[in-house]
Amino acid sequence: MSFDYSKPPTFTMSRDRARRLSDDQRRQAEGAAVAVTCAVLIAALPIQAFILMLVMGAVHGAFIAVPAIGYGTAILFVLGLNMAAGFTRRLFRK
Repeated sequence: MSFDYSKPPTFTMSRDRARRLSDDQRRQAEGAAVAVTCAVLIAALPIQAFILMLVMGAVHGAFIAVPAIGYGTAILFVLGLNMAAGFTRRLFRK
């Protein structure tokens, strides 16, 4: 069997190898999406806590029975509310 030098060399890839490569690329894309989502959620946490602290301070000014909370407490409240929302979403997922 002789090799035809007039044609460019071809590289044939099996379907299984192509499927594995596409699965790896899909996993990498999903991993990147998860990392970006986590970064956005972590970046939004201080803003949410600051807004909650301001709202609680305004309500405290109007109604003395509502306690004023600090920034650290607001962060803990926001984390707890986000966790509760996640658990509730998971409960009602189909």
